[in-house]
Formats: sequence, structure tokens, C-alpha cells
Amino acid sequence: MRAYSMYGFLSGLLLSIFCVLTLHGATVSIPCDHLDFGLSPYTWKPTSAGAEARVEATMPGAYFKTIVKGTTTIELLVDGTANDGCPPPSMPFIEYSVDDGPFTVKQLAQAGSVYPFPIAAGLDAAIPHKLEVFFRAADLGQKRWTSSMAHLRIAGLSVDTGGTLAAYPKRSKLAMGFGDSITEGVGVDGLFTSWQKLDVNNARGSWFPVVCAGLDCEYGQFGSGGQGMVKELEMPGLPKTWDHYDATTSRLTNGLLLPEPDYIFCNMGTNDYGGINITNAYTDWLMAVRKACPHTRIFCVVPPSGVHRDEIQAVVASRNHADDKAVHIIDIPALNATITTRPGATQLTYDGVHPTLQGEAIFGACIIAQTQQLLSGCTASVNQSKAP
Repeated sequence: MRAYSMYGFLSGLLLSIFCVLTLHGATVSIPCDHLDFGLSPYTWKPTSAGAEARVEATMPGAYFKTIVKGTTTIELLVDGTANDGCPPPSMPFIEYSVDDGPFTVKQLAQAGSVYPFPIAAGLDAAIPHKLEVFFRAADLGQKRWTSSMAHLRIAGLSVDTGGTLAAYPKRSKLAMGFGDSITEGVGVDGLFTSWQKLDVNNARGSWFPVVCAGLDCEYGQFGSGGQGMVKELEMPGLPKTWDHYDATTSRLTNGLLLPEPDYIFCNMGTNDYGGINITNAYTDWLMAVRKACPHTRIFCVVPPSGVHRDEIQAVVASRNHADDKAVHIIDIPALNATITTRPGATQLTYDGVHPTLQGEAIFGACIIAQTQQLLSGCTASVNQSKAP
């Protein structure tokens, strides 16, 4: 009698489990170190492996792109322990797109544990689905360089049992972009009034993703409001940060940046106001980059307001004179009147300084045009030197 009762109990338990799995769907976790996760280069600090793997982005602009197969649902596994202590208005914003659909913008609201963040449901499991996720915005004022409070840390994806990933098609080249709030995408979608009003900030809408789309590059985006070559606001000056993920972790391997990027762009100087001369800091930065990236083409972009034009021109000329011909200057004086350092809205800014989406796009398009001209000139020089 007892044996029969135990048998009945076990049968009922198994049936209940089966019904739960059938009704709600069993899921499996795919870790963020999966070969086809499609992480943006240079931006994600990796730790551990497998089920314990994590990747963490310090600054907005980091992304991943992958193709998800064999699932009806997709959830992002967010490690909210990174955000312990972060005030709710300062929590990171992300945005995501499935199958080239419109981007959905969401602010994270949970800390303290790894949790599933819903991305998509009701998908057709018989066909593959494109997934793009971007770190859109974060509060600079939460000790960005020394604390993880406003960082984005992820563990992977949760999909239906049997679901898997496939490689998202990659662009042909690699690029890095450094800058301040203009590169971070501050005030792209509206008037920027405080770091706790994050909905108007949009890293994907800044000039650098535009440039990388035009040049066919996967990219690492490193824009931080208030940062300069010398000036510091939560972040030290660029010469002290460019080769690190955060205050404690280098991204170099034996002194080299691997894989070596094809291009590096730098749009710094707007925050170095008050009579600061950036010549020495810019020179030191270029020398450090060249040591870590022996073959990379470096494009020094004069800020769209034109500030520090003379110093940047002189630094680039000095590098060229020292026989480093792979350092170039990009200057767009036509934008100086509409993307300025003065308060007050203009045609291309809400506040005089931070470009609107249109302003960022125009700035990016002008940089693409000058970059392509410079690259064409380099190719012509090489071809001519090989001519009999």
C-alpha cells in the first residue's frame, strides 16, 4: 500500500513538472562568452567563463549582435549586482531591435541578482531571428570610472530549450572612437539638463556609429561627458583612460591592443576650456597609441566648434614630420557656427553644444567624406610608389 502511494506521488510529481514545462516552456541559458554572441570590440570587460561568464561595459555605446535560432522567446540575462546602490533615475538605459524592427528603449530597474530582462516573445521558432542590443545611456555622476553602479553587466541570453545562436554577419574592419559628451550621444534626442534625465541621451545616435557604418567597421565607442585631453569629470584625461576598461583593468595584451584596429578616431578638446593648452597631452596620447597600435590609421578630429584647432593641427604635423604618416587631421569648419561652445540653441543643437540627431549625422557624414579622401590619397601614394 505504501509502495503504491509512493508510486502515485512520484507519478503525480512528474506529471506536474511535465505540465509546467509544456505550458510555460523550458528555457536554457546561453553564456555571454559563446562564440557567436557578437560582442562589440574593445568595449566589454570579460570575467570568468561558461555559466559564470560576465561582460561589463563602462560607457554607453557598447553593443552585441547575434542571430537566435529555435526559440519563441528571448530574454537578456542582466547581472544586476553591478548596479547595487545605483539610484533608480540613474540606472542604465538599453535599446534593442529584433529582425530589423524599431528599437525599443528601456531603463533597467533591478539590482542585486542576475535576472531575465524580456526582449521578445511569440517568435516563430522555425526561422532565425536577428537581435541587436545597445547600451544607450548611463549617469556619469555615479562614479563611472571607479564604480560599476551605472555600468551594464550581462551574463548571457535565456531562450527556449533547443535554442542556439548563429553568427551575425560582421563588418570588414575594426575601429575605436574616443570623445566627450558629443561622442557619448548626450542631448541627441532633446535638451540635456541633468545626468539624471537620461532619456534624451542616445549613444547609437552619435557621430561615431554613423562613421563606422559608412566605413564598414565594427567598433568600440568611448565617449564620456566632461572628459578632455586634460580636463577631468568623473573620468581622468584621455591619455590615462584610453587603454583601460575601467580604473583597474587594462585592455592591452603585453602592451598591444589586440586585435589591432584599422582606424582610431579622436574627437577631444571641447571640455579643455579656460586657456588649457592640450598640445602635450595630445602628443603623449598619440605616442602611446602608436606604441600599442603600430599599424593603425589615427584620425584626429577637430571638435565641431573648432576649438583647439591650431594645437591639434600642430600635433598632427609633428607626428607626420617624425615620419608617422598614418596620423591624419579631420577638420570641418563649416559646422563651427551651428555646433558651438556657446549657450543657446542653434539649427543643429538644442543647447548650442550637443548636436541633435541631425547634427550628429551631418558631423558623421562629413567625417566619412574626409576619411575616404584621406584613405584614397594613401592608396594613390602607395600605388604611385610602386609604379616603374
